[in-house]
This record gives sequence, structure tokens and C-alpha cells, in this order.
Amino acid sequence: MNSSQHAPTAEAVVNAHGPIFISYRQSDGRHLAESMAWALRAAGVPVWHDVTDLPPGDTGQRLNEALRSGLSGAVLLITPEIADSEFVRELELPRLLELAEDSRFTLAIGTTISRADSSGKLDYAGSDRLLGQPEGTLSSLNQYSIAGAEDRADLANSLARQRLQHLRSDIESSGRRLTLDLQTRVPPAATVLDGDLVLRLRPPVYGERRPHRGGLEDLQHFLGQLPRLVAVAGADEVRVRGGAHLSVACALGAALPTTLVSRVEAVDTRGDSWALTGQAPAPSKDRQCELVTPPTYNFEHGPVLVYVDLLPQRSDGAFEALASRSESFAGIMHVRSRGHHLLQARGAAAIVGELSEHMRTLANTHRTTEIHLLLRCPYPIALLLGRTLNTLTVHLYEWEDQPDSDGEVRPRYVPSLVLRSGSGGSPVSSVTAPPNVDRNGKDR
Repeated sequence: MNSSQHAPTAEAVVNAHGPIFISYRQSDGRHLAESMAWALRAAGVPVWHDVTDLPPGDTGQRLNEALRSGLSGAVLLITPEIADSEFVRELELPRLLELAEDSRFTLAIGTTISRADSSGKLDYAGSDRLLGQPEGTLSSLNQYSIAGAEDRADLANSLARQRLQHLRSDIESSGRRLTLDLQTRVPPAATVLDGDLVLRLRPPVYGERRPHRGGLEDLQHFLGQLPRLVAVAGADEVRVRGGAHLSVACALGAALPTTLVSRVEAVDTRGDSWALTGQAPAPSKDRQCELVTPPTYNFEHGPVLVYVDLLPQRSDGAFEALASRSESFAGIMHVRSRGHHLLQARGAAAIVGELSEHMRTLANTHRTTEIHLLLRCPYPIALLLGRTLNTLTVHLYEWEDQPDSDGEVRPRYVPSLVLRSGSGGSPVSSVTAPPNVDRNGKDR
């Protein structure tokens, strides 16, 4: 098939809010491109990627559709066999270089090519050599190693920073508010990519409710950069919309603590706004939460367990199963909504203030900073509560009702993340979620 039959005819469009295009060689770059795409999405950068975002079609149509969509940039993945890709060399690369003449378009090089010597350093000239370009064409661009997950995260975070630099004037004109669109349960192609940062994690594997472990690992690499991104954008506040697993929402909030970002607003699926400005308020006389049973005040030292259940219908079985392992916890607390009805968004700050006080009181009583936290509440409460967790080590769990390792169906809470916010870097200190495996024990 002659590549000229697929010469793109669409006029290229640059859109600072648009996605990043990934150019690569299928034969040895497909899995790398997929990993790179997820790293970008976890950093809030939307992606145009033929395998995960497009139905089957010829490569010429793929390029035409991408150019018409309005791209903000591209990543060219350099692998050894890219030298054999006539399409990348003759069609994609020339168009991407043309787009890169526009200062709003970011073209980055991700490479697996190292020098022939034993130094292990990148061969910056290798991209030009493999694609038959004049010396300095690609080697003059920013080049990144993409050999490991942290390398790919570094590239993704760099593109997120450049995205927000280009969007800064728009953000400043909209009241210095950065909008972050968040989804963790659905494939990225099933949602509208609309936001300054568009954060998408790998969705749960088929048959499971909990987050995908790989998605949590992608998130861990990104969250340490989020306060810097807010500063790059010139934003004074952050608006989060969409939906998420509660451990992810809480971790996101921990990356936007009250000490660094004055106001964070979470918009739920009904369009209601839940917000926390400044420090969480001290509880008033008219409390919205209550303790189902008094906390365990046995004055033993050690980690404590807190169950926050703010939904109208009670569901205590999975909590009680975990709490029955009483030898694991020095203290246990169960917090409910006092009215036993749907919470109102206008009470968000007061609710978060009460929850934060309850948690810290229990932890102080048992002379610990380590809390195991089960959340059953609207996702905006989980996000705003995460903003108040400085100085605590918080073990987060997710609810799961799929068959356990022995085939039994037992609704239960499974580990997800450990947060240590306020210590610098990512607030996610470790990902504790079990691997996603099939019946043969292979990763999914």
C-alpha cells in the first residue's frame, strides 16, 4: 500500500485545550505507547491514541482525524524499529514538525535508544538517525527516557506543566480557577475531555469495583506535582468535577492541602458545589455527624480504625468484618450522619471539620498518627477531607463485593493507598491495592 494514498488532507489545528497525539511504531512500540498514554492521562493530559481511543481504521484516516481534532502537542516514541516505519517518517513526522512551528504546540521525544558505549546515557542523535532527519532536527527538542514508569511519568508531568503554561491566560481570565476533570471508573473515550487538566485513570478490570492498581501507581507519580501545576497555572483555587473512587478522591485532596491551596470546590454529578475554603471550621453546637458507638478508649498505643458512613442506608457488614480483627487496632470509631438523609453540599465544610476533629481525637487518645480509614460518603466529602490530613498516616481502603481468592463472595474492604501528606513529594507513600489478576494468576 502506497503511503501517498493516505496523505493527510485535513488542515492542522492547534488547540491548547486539545489532546496530545502519540506517534510510534506498532511492531515494537505498541505496549510502550499504551503505557505512555496512561501516564499522560494520569497527569491530566488528554490523549489521542489509536489503540485505546479510536475504532479500527487505516492510518491515514487516523492522522487526518487527529489533525482536525485540534491537538495541543505530540509525543514521538523512538524505538529501534521506528526506522522501518515509512508512515511515521514520511507523513506523521513532517506534519508534527510543521505544527511545532506554532509556539502553542508542544512536541516531545520519548526514546529507548541509548549510546553504543557502556555509559547508559541516551543517544540524543539516534532519533534523527533512525528517521533520516538532518542532524539537530529532533535532537534539538526535549528528549526523555521512557524505559521505566517513573521516566514516563516525568515526561507526562513535563507536558502537563507546558499545557498549563499555555492555558495560564485563560485561567487567569476565568477568575484564577483551575478546572480539573476527574474520572476513574470509565474508559477515557467514553467521556468528554473538557478541563484544564483532564485526569483519567485506568478503569477497574471487568468484574471488579476497586481501582486498577496500575492506575493508582500512575496517580502516585503525578500527585506530588499537582501543587506546582496549580502555581504554574496562576490559579488561586481548584474546581474538581466528575467522579472517582473514594480513595483516589481523598488522595487528590491530600495533594491540595489547606496550607497550599486556599479553596477547593468539588462539583458532583447533580451540579451541586461542595467547597472548603481555608482551614476546616471547628465543629459547632449543631453537629451534623454522630458516633454510632463510643470510640474504644482503652488507652493502648497503636493504629486506629475509622469508618465514615454518611449515606442514608446503613451498610455495616464489611466494616464489622474488618473491625473484628480487633487485635489490629488500638481504637475503633464509627461515624454516621446525624440526620440519616442525603447530605447537602452547603454543609460540606462543617462536615469535614467534624470528621477531621473526630479522627484526630481518636488518634491522639491512642498516641498515634496512623489511621485506617473506610469511607462511605459522597466523593466530594472524601476529596475535601483529604485536604485536612497533614501530619497523619492514612491507610485507605475500597469496598469490593466480587469473589475473594477462595471464590467466596464476601463484601469487604480491601487496601488501596497509604497517604502521608505534608512530608513533601507525592502524598501517596505506597500503593497497597492487590494486583489485578485473571484466573491463571496473570496480570490484567
